[in-house]
Amino acid sequence: MNKYLLLGFSVLIFCTVGQGLICNVCNFKVGSVCLSSDDPCRTREGQQCETTRVYKGSLKLFTKHDCSKLTELCNKTEQRDDVFDLNYNRTCCTFDLCNGGTVSQPSLTLFTGLSLALGWWLTR
Repeated sequence: MNKYLLLGFSVLIFCTVGQGLICNVCNFKVGSVCLSSDDPCRTREGQQCETTRVYKGSLKLFTKHDCSKLTELCNKTEQRDDVFDLNYNRTCCTFDLCNGGTVSQPSLTLFTGLSLALGWWLTR
């Protein structure tokens, strides 16, 4: 019994380590309403989950959630638009679905953990 539990735990750890982060994706969010969303993205090597807030002065216009493209822009504010004087404030995080939004697909790791727990409970 202990061998099976150890095997299941090893598989769970492998699934967690072997995959990139899962990040929420919302292309255009105003207030708390996402007006254009996609399925969650999976990061590649060196990427993180990112939230970009776009401001005009102190007024927040919209928010975007995605996998980061350039990690060197994480946790920085930049003025990228000279015509409209828009500021882009990016924050990044490093765990599954940490960048807000809504969860549309649970993680494979969650399903693996739940199935292992159910299997352990059934074999007791």
